Amino acid sequence: MEAFFNLNCVYLRSTQYNIMVKRNWKIIFVAISQIFDIIAIFLTRIIVKYIFVGYIDIYDPRFYFPAIAVTIIYVLIASMLGLYRGSFHLSLRLQNFIMFRSYVMSVLVANSVILFSGLFYQRTSLAAFFIVLPIALLVARILLKQLNLYFQRLGYGIHETLIVGFNGETKKEFSRFSVFPELGYRVRGLVVDAKNEAYVQVPQYYVNELEALINQYAIDRIFIPADRIHLKEYERIENVSRRLRVKVKIVSNETEQLLKLSKIYDIAGITIFAPIRYKISLVKRISKRLFDFVLSVIITVILLPVFFVTALAIFIESGRPIFFLQERTSHKNGRRFNFIKFRSMVSNAEELKSELEDKNESDGALFKMKDDPRVTKIGRVLRKLSIDELPQLFNVVIGDMSLVGPRPLPPIDFDKANESEEFWNVIKDRASVKPGMTGLWQISGRSDIKFKEMILLDLYYIENSSLLFDMEILFETIPVVLFGRGAY
Repeated sequence: MEAFFNLNCVYLRSTQYNIMVKRNWKIIFVAISQIFDIIAIFLTRIIVKYIFVGYIDIYDPRFYFPAIAVTIIYVLIASMLGLYRGSFHLSLRLQNFIMFRSYVMSVLVANSVILFSGLFYQRTSLAAFFIVLPIALLVARILLKQLNLYFQRLGYGIHETLIVGFNGETKKEFSRFSVFPELGYRVRGLVVDAKNEAYVQVPQYYVNELEALINQYAIDRIFIPADRIHLKEYERIENVSRRLRVKVKIVSNETEQLLKLSKIYDIAGITIFAPIRYKISLVKRISKRLFDFVLSVIITVILLPVFFVTALAIFIESGRPIFFLQERTSHKNGRRFNFIKFRSMVSNAEELKSELEDKNESDGALFKMKDDPRVTKIGRVLRKLSIDELPQLFNVVIGDMSLVGPRPLPPIDFDKANESEEFWNVIKDRASVKPGMTGLWQISGRSDIKFKEMILLDLYYIENSSLLFDMEILFETIPVVLFGRGAY
């Protein structure tokens, strides 16, 4: 009896472990992708060295240095370009494109590091290493793709999915999941409110069967093709999914266009409700806070001369105050804080704003003017180069903001958004994370992005937030800031 009990305990532990791995397979696969690339880099170094020299001195630290330099730089750049975050669901062609970009950039940087290191290397051997490397990385991508498909057949990274639709978008949504099986969504059926033509190879059900279907197929994802992000008619679906801990996502044509604009390759859509996983959420919050604090302190120290010159220029042109403080929040009912910027307008800019309301070039919720008369000469330069935003690093250090997150707005801008309470309830997740210095709205057009578009992008970020995603957005922010796209 005791032996049977022990055997049963081992089986239960094994089953729980298997469920945990399946649930977190996407995260695990990111780590596997990085390991494959690291192995590819070191194997390339070993093989090329052996071919050209005929032996390998494993005790010589100079032998490892090129591979170590390339590994650190390549993994960092590939992470910032989104290769690893997209390794689970991107097509092989797109992965190879990002891989090649990462390779070119990392080789240029790594070659400079190796040259300035003062270490002597045989040029032909080093050149051969850089030439053979992309082939090895390409092979790694192919093997990873096959590995992912193999484990998907075993159920790892697979989401049991229902599509709920009351319009013609249902067919398009099913086609997407059928064409891209690597996304990991296995459609178990369509849920409709009336009989539809049988245009797909899955059974059709009615809304009142939803709960039974979730239990029968262990559904963990429900997709709703629709044109709006606040849909009262789906309240019943949300209530069922909340009780059974199923994620409900809404996918619209508007969302698809925004993700293209943001250079984000995904069709996951905008989440209406997602049950919170407290342990993972706590780990993510702590790691994100640590990442924000360390990086913002480093950037602040590096940019101290810029801070000094900017403050001096503002003082010479228009005196004090040097900084502009404004109350901001990330949600109509969210926590408010003092937002810090370098002053780029005349000191009485807020009083003059009411006189310019009729010249607003954005939608009602946001105030934007390309030729705002309140902006000073120095202020135009600061805005063009986004230097006026740098003091927000202080907000990040003290914990009011994050480097990446939803865009914070003055409370009055939320009041101007003529939306129902249903809308604010749907987007309440926007207040669940700290507002950011940059975000998807920043790399998608900044001032050219309208209020609802910004909300959609922020909700997408919240659903998919991770340190890798933050690195992507920070990297994409650099050219946006340097070229001043959408800044005024």
